Amino acid sequence: MNFSPILLCVDGEPHTETACRCALDLAGAGAALDALYVVDPYLKKFTNEIYAINRDECRAHLDRSLAAEGEAALDAFVARAQTAGIAVGRLLQYGEPEIVIPQRVAAGGYQLVILGGKRFGGRYERWTSRDLPGRLDGKLAAPVLLCRV
Repeated sequence: MNFSPILLCVDGEPHTETACRCALDLAGAGAALDALYVVDPYLKKFTNEIYAINRDECRAHLDRSLAAEGEAALDAFVARAQTAGIAVGRLLQYGEPEIVIPQRVAAGGYQLVILGGKRFGGRYERWTSRDLPGRLDGKLAAPVLLCRV
């Protein structure tokens, strides 16, 4: 079975490494691959608590920092892919990942979504985590390859 195109969700975190390797292996076998980084506005909600004069400056700095973090994660993955001789589409989008990713999957006609995830040591750890694979469960119109490490 050939899955093409493939959408890889990257976040620059160590637990996504296995997902990146799987995506490169499948793309090396001929599948088209796009890497997506979603700039999550979750942290911005805390800036509402800042009542200082420079709140707008703080928000602008946070926006720039989050976008730069996304660009760096995409740059690192694209560089790895180019070293392996694999062409990768590069996507940077803004919004809540559990909304943006299903929309991107539907719009792009992806046949497989690959993402990484952390293993949890217990119920409390799972409950306090912002577990993206759990939030995406049942929302994607394509099969999901989840690489939990």
